[in-house]
Amino acid sequence: MTPLEPTDDLLESLYVVNKVAKQFADEATAAYERGDVTESNVRSARKDALYRLKTAVLSRVVSYDADRVTGEYHAINGDVWLFLTIDDWHFHQPPHAIGGDLTDAIAISNSRANPIDAPYERDSAVARSDRTLEEALSRLAEVGANANDHLARPTVTSERDRIVDVRWPFLS
Repeated sequence: MTPLEPTDDLLESLYVVNKVAKQFADEATAAYERGDVTESNVRSARKDALYRLKTAVLSRVVSYDADRVTGEYHAINGDVWLFLTIDDWHFHQPPHAIGGDLTDAIAISNSRANPIDAPYERDSAVARSDRTLEEALSRLAEVGANANDHLARPTVTSERDRIVDVRWPFLS
C-alpha cells in the first residue's frame, strides 16, 4: 500500500465521496421501494464502491502518518463504529476496516468494549463542500485512488436482464 499524505484537498474529496455514498444509499432504497430495480442496483453498486474507496484512502492516510489520526469508538444504532479525526475532518469506519495493524497505530481514546453513545442520524443534505463528485473522484484518481477500481463488478443486470455499466466514465 502506498501511503497518502492527508492534504486538505484530499480530505475534502474524501468527505464528498462519503456524503455522496450516503446519498446513493438513500437513492437506492427509494428506487427499490418504487420498483426501479435497475436504478437501485446502480446506486447500490456505486455506494459500495465509494465506501470501499473511502476505506482504501483512509488506510493509506493512516499508513502515511498515524500520529495525525485520532479515533474513538462510537455506539450508533446498536453497532460500534470507529470515529476517525484527521485534522478538521471526521469519518466513521467499521472497526478494523482499515486493518488491525493500522488501527493499532492510531491513538484511540476509548475501548471498543466501552463505546461512546453517539446517536447518529444520516443527513446527506448537510454540506461542507461545494465540490462535485466528479471533481472529488478526479482528484482522488490523480493520487492513485480510482473509484472504478473499487466496484465489485463494472456492470449490474437490469430488471430486463440488460447489462448496465456502473463505472464512472470520466475516470480512466
